[in-house]
Amino acid sequence: MAKDVEKQLIAHLQVKQFALQLDESTLRDNEAILLAYVRFNNDEGSKEEMLFARSLVTDTKGETIFNEVVTYFQENNIPLKNITACATDGAPSMTGRYKGFIAHLKKLSRKYFVFTA
Repeated sequence: MAKDVEKQLIAHLQVKQFALQLDESTLRDNEAILLAYVRFNNDEGSKEEMLFARSLVTDTKGETIFNEVVTYFQENNIPLKNITACATDGAPSMTGRYKGFIAHLKKLSRKYFVFTA
């Protein structure tokens, strides 16, 4: 049943725009985990769903987090251009100007969006 729910969510994200929310946390024994949530509109209105939870094997740097997200999106054929907004917890690995997750996302998304100051 869980696989069917995930397939339905992925099918929706493949064709609709959505907002992405990320949180990385360190659990006991220095195990790092990345949680991703999405918010989107459907026939029933605004909806928020957990997209994935993945262990970060190496570290919690912005590039590592970015690569995990891109890998998941590629595995499931979800276009990155469908991301309309991204929220994080404000940690430097997420918001760093040059090496944070958001910086990597902005570099990639310049192909799709125009950023203004």
